[in-house]
Amino acid sequence: MDENLARFIEYVKIDTQSDDTSFTIPSQAKELDLTRKLKEDLKGLGIESEINEFGILYGKLEGEKGLDPIGLNAHVDTALELPGKDVKPQIIKNYDGGVIRLNDQYSMSPADFPSLGRQIGSDLVVTSGDTLLGADDKAGVAAIMAVLSYFVKHPEVKHHPICFCFTPDEEIGRGPDHFDAKTFGAKYAYTIDGAYWKEIAIENFNAAHADIVIHGISIHPGEAKGKMVNAARLACEFDALLPADARPELTQGREGFNHLTGIEGTGDEAKMHYIIRNHDRALLEKQKEDFRKAKETLEKKYPTARIELTIGDDYRNMKEVIDENPEVVEKAVKAFHTLGEEPIFEPIRGGTDGATFTFKGCPTPNLGTGSYNHHGRFEYLSVREWNKVIELVIEILKA
Repeated sequence: MDENLARFIEYVKIDTQSDDTSFTIPSQAKELDLTRKLKEDLKGLGIESEINEFGILYGKLEGEKGLDPIGLNAHVDTALELPGKDVKPQIIKNYDGGVIRLNDQYSMSPADFPSLGRQIGSDLVVTSGDTLLGADDKAGVAAIMAVLSYFVKHPEVKHHPICFCFTPDEEIGRGPDHFDAKTFGAKYAYTIDGAYWKEIAIENFNAAHADIVIHGISIHPGEAKGKMVNAARLACEFDALLPADARPELTQGREGFNHLTGIEGTGDEAKMHYIIRNHDRALLEKQKEDFRKAKETLEKKYPTARIELTIGDDYRNMKEVIDENPEVVEKAVKAFHTLGEEPIFEPIRGGTDGATFTFKGCPTPNLGTGSYNHHGRFEYLSVREWNKVIELVIEILKA
């Protein structure tokens, strides 16, 4: 196993799962276990770095004077859907295109996960079937470390000054909250936090959320006629009043959606939480209006019920800023062409720390990692694609 892959394997074994119920910064102290490890590894490369009060590690590798400093970012935390502890990565050598058995209960194949069809002949890193792998985004973290290591070990290769930062809590939407572009120091940057290695993402969703609380009237069911207003049933009616085709399981590409992420309730009170997404800001505003109309409709139908609706914005589509700073995209495209490859532009159906970085003054599109099936037990890393990511980023940074 080469040094870069060994580093990745070491990182995924460190439990850094964030916690959306916590109000501390970072949300879990254990996220800093990896951040402190990165600081040690950077010191071993002769690179100084600092971890600030918010758990963000900032550092810089000096380059050629007069060249613009370019930034790199990845997040240390892992998703919440499956455990991030006791990760036992398995290496599949020279994948033959067949079924991969993760354990006695779970397996995966190209029939279920088409991205595997591109991986024949590549080594893969997969899970044991019981946990996440954590390639989201430790593949990005380890790739940045590999790039820094390359330039330290090859001082003859001239390059831009490299600013880098590793952030916590990306998976719970708080990673870039305390990002400071001035401290970072880059003119523009790249998050390394995607999937297919040939993709450049310069678009992400505009994001909002909606919280609904329905206060009903609870009466003994034996004497409820004309009196009871069942809050739990009204919650179901509220959801049915929203466009039926605007759901994540029915949309793709740039199509927006309303995603009901949680619902709980009794006859007396019910609560609902939605995330609202659209690449088009005007259409996002239309979706918000659908929520207001649903509230008004229910209030007219059930005048004795009380309905609270709170809508808030989360993040914006970075494309409007990236379009005004074409150099960051041109630099990446040129690197792809140098490698004899043509990049693919795909909109992110989600968010990225880079979107917030962008609106805080550092235009930051997203690059892939060569890892797939994030947030689940079928997550895997294509070592071949991951190495191409490292090669690409090195090419971007060359003088």
